[in-house]
Amino acid sequence: MGSVTVLPAQAPLTASVVIPLSRVGARLAHNETSFYVGKVAVGMPPQELQVTFDTSSGSVFFPHRACQNITCLEHRRYSPWESATAMDVDADGDLVHGVRKGHRFARGRQLRDFVTVGFAQSDLGEGELKAVVVRDTVCVGTGLEGSRACVDMALLAATSMDEKPFRAMPSDGIIGLGLQSLSSGPLSSFLGRLFDGARNVVPQFGMAFGSESGELHIGGHDSAHLAAPLHWFPVDHPEQGFWQVAIQAVRVGNTTVDDCRRGCHGIVDTGVSRLGVQASRLPVIQHALASNMVVHPACHGPELVFDLGGMALTLQSGDYAGSDCSPRLGSLELEEPSFVGVYAFGETVLRRYYAAFDWEQHRLGFAPLIHDASTGARSHKLPDAMEGTLMI
Repeated sequence: MGSVTVLPAQAPLTASVVIPLSRVGARLAHNETSFYVGKVAVGMPPQELQVTFDTSSGSVFFPHRACQNITCLEHRRYSPWESATAMDVDADGDLVHGVRKGHRFARGRQLRDFVTVGFAQSDLGEGELKAVVVRDTVCVGTGLEGSRACVDMALLAATSMDEKPFRAMPSDGIIGLGLQSLSSGPLSSFLGRLFDGARNVVPQFGMAFGSESGELHIGGHDSAHLAAPLHWFPVDHPEQGFWQVAIQAVRVGNTTVDDCRRGCHGIVDTGVSRLGVQASRLPVIQHALASNMVVHPACHGPELVFDLGGMALTLQSGDYAGSDCSPRLGSLELEEPSFVGVYAFGETVLRRYYAAFDWEQHRLGFAPLIHDASTGARSHKLPDAMEGTLMI
């Protein structure tokens, strides 16, 4: 530990960054549940960690080197003590009270702010983590000229993590890409810090998922992935922090299974595999899909359509059905009437549609994906093209 406070280094975002993602299965034999993960570097010298870039959470967290429970030990842990740019801070970003002058870490019986985060994941279940707050540098990109960016931010270093859902996650941590209100403060928002210092780039990002890999684009989009221009929609209730769009109706084939009279919302959740459906609507959707499924000679079922008004997200049975031809839907245990008609658009939707996110203007854009060697995205043509971990 150094005796002089070291200010975290920064490499502002000055050109678009493309982060390659790999599709990997959940640990502990969770059948057909997968995640798209990428790499980040934390601290100096850089500690490389594998993360899920999650659009429905607002925090950045990694297991702390001091965490000794089985969930932490089965993942790579972040060590603030091995980083020359790390310092212990409180939740508001200020240096921990009582840290001796000229030092960066709390010693002895210092009082620390502990943050408890509840995490509801429609694939893996619900759980909590407890963390201290550390200020350090988080870098994304390859390090080549014009393709790397670093931010000085407050991150959560978890000192304990419940087995569910964290033990089954193949990534070490999560980079939250939710809107500002989902983070605990200005220093805790990865995108807020990244776009605040950006130059010569648009404050947008996008996701392209393929069968085996994917890409996260920050600061722009690659039209080579798109079969049609992006269609933009306003984010519904941006103050809630979720990248969500209003849904006009949900149809299975020609039958309306949710008329959305009380309102429906599609939350883009890059941290979930299955299509999330609010628990109160799940039996209706499940029955409508399963009862119209033909298993032999090949798995075939009705289209599942999310009408967004002017555009529709249309899923085929190959998108939403598992290897046994049964619909792969995840239950969202959300209390009504606080949440009504919520659907989580995860891998099921994002392997068919590119999703674009406008940080500044609070817009969501969608376009059908075409085949691309770098993502493995499937080639398809649709008449009407359009496009979780849900942190509550």
